Amino acid sequence: MPVTLKTSDKEPVAWTGWRCENAENFLKDACKTEYYRCKQILQSSITRLPDASQTHISPSTHGFVRAVWHAYSDHHNLILRPEDVWFSILVQLSFYIQAHSEELREHFVEHEGQKHIKVIEAGTIGSVDVGQLAVQLTGLIQQNVVDPELRDWIMPSFSTTTTTDEIVAAVIMMGTMQKYFSYEMEMTCGIPIDKISTLGEEPTHFASLLKPVLEKFVASFDDSFPDVTDFWNQMGHGFSAFGTQTERDFYGPQGLEWAENTYPRINTSDIPIGCVSVPVKVNDNGCELKTSMVAGMPFSGWWMFEELSETALTEKKEKERLREEAFYEEIRKRLEP
Repeated sequence: MPVTLKTSDKEPVAWTGWRCENAENFLKDACKTEYYRCKQILQSSITRLPDASQTHISPSTHGFVRAVWHAYSDHHNLILRPEDVWFSILVQLSFYIQAHSEELREHFVEHEGQKHIKVIEAGTIGSVDVGQLAVQLTGLIQQNVVDPELRDWIMPSFSTTTTTDEIVAAVIMMGTMQKYFSYEMEMTCGIPIDKISTLGEEPTHFASLLKPVLEKFVASFDDSFPDVTDFWNQMGHGFSAFGTQTERDFYGPQGLEWAENTYPRINTSDIPIGCVSVPVKVNDNGCELKTSMVAGMPFSGWWMFEELSETALTEKKEKERLREEAFYEEIRKRLEP
């Protein structure tokens, strides 16, 4: 059941940021590294957006954190779902597991190297639903991992969970496990955090910082917690859009003390990305494509794109660099007296 909290007497201000209306621009602003590698978008949930007049989406590299920050700083309404919080946790955990894949291997699989898993579907890359094929691949991952509950733990099952949310979670799971598995799709004719603490010291500390925050999210549904409003009123405390406040030491003395924990300060410019990408080999009726799938939040979305060659990638980056230089040079000229 939706719950509305009023945390300020100020009237909320409508969001007036740039409106994104297509999959390519969405990918460019949300996942810039993947955008540079993109030759063409093969499929995406973003192409299924509602009428542009009914939506106002402004993508960024970590949409969840940026949405909270802008709402806090500029008095916008903020709408959050359980999936938004859960995906934010999963993406960060994915980065950790990929960086420590070998020391964590025994927690997830019994095999060495990467095991190749494949799903087969009748049709072509233009007719099959690659999102659902990604969900099928997570079923094959589950058959080859040590933990019998891993897939159920990752996949969201909230009352607000949509089909797109399930696909986003599937891509995140594939990306998290990509050091242990490689993936292929062949086309033919015709918020439970206990498990995090089992992954080592850093994830255990991560979980200890998450727990009191998640408790306040849950407490937002209960009027018996008067300090919930205070929590939301301090959610962006200490941020600096220009980086004048910084604390790069995760355990440093300048971190925020709250709920008997020390929370690190972070520049808004240092907020990590909020998406996961994973390479997927596509066999489209004998035509092999080198592709990647990307997924992120808080506006749940995913893409599959064909990758550029190294030469084309270099050329695209150079064109983008020159375009940005020309843009800023034009601004500089306009500001000259």
